[in-house]
Amino acid sequence: MSGRLLIRRERAARSISQLPERVSGWPLQVERLARGSRLKISVESGFARLIWPERVSATDALAFFEQHREWLEQTVRVHRQALDRAAADLALDPRWPGRVPWFGRLLPIHFEHGPARLDIDNQAIRCRVPKGEVAAAKAAQRLIIAGLVDALAMRARVWLREYEPLVGARCQALRIRPMRSLWGSLSPQGAIALNLALAFADESLAEYVVVHELAHFVARDHSPRFWAVVAELYPDYPQRRQQLNREHRYLQALLRRLYAPVGSDGPATA
Repeated sequence: MSGRLLIRRERAARSISQLPERVSGWPLQVERLARGSRLKISVESGFARLIWPERVSATDALAFFEQHREWLEQTVRVHRQALDRAAADLALDPRWPGRVPWFGRLLPIHFEHGPARLDIDNQAIRCRVPKGEVAAAKAAQRLIIAGLVDALAMRARVWLREYEPLVGARCQALRIRPMRSLWGSLSPQGAIALNLALAFADESLAEYVVVHELAHFVARDHSPRFWAVVAELYPDYPQRRQQLNREHRYLQALLRRLYAPVGSDGPATA
């Protein structure tokens, strides 16, 4: 029998009393991990998160939090500003006049009862929805999503016809869908996917993303060769990249609001 004394270790505390419950108004969630040894801090939609592996002491976890507290508070404020801006700019409650960012312009939406239909011009959107609060809200959401998808796809096809001959390749399929972390992608089979959030922004940003993905036909990585192709096709691409980075949280907040379940607290309401 071994001469070692086996002592059962107490499980680490699930929380640290010195940690605040809220950071700049948002709840702080502490997530314990059985594996790993790396502390992490992040900001999600509506809360901040501290990932605290069980093998890391409470002293080290608290020190890590305090070290990153200023960054965390500033990031929460930026996220809240993006959400507030999205709430002000996107409203799809048929009981009230609505609004939606449409390729860089804030278009008013006029709701009326009738067979589901969406009519769009340069000044406003007319949205016909069935009667009934829930049915009308679901129809409005569905029509606006479909309208944004169609509008972005139509513009993208025009840009593809313009730029495909310049890279000597052809997009095999075009897909528009909500994406969390990418603006676009090129599959090994030659299909281009675009983030639907681009339909909220100025057209030049979506055009740049199309050019970016087409340039991957020439170079699949982000090597100097790739950026040289992008620069040749779209000389002011650095400005468009900066704009996308600047507007990222706002555009993603709009996308989450657009897809929020009907009847939730506010994402699609006035």
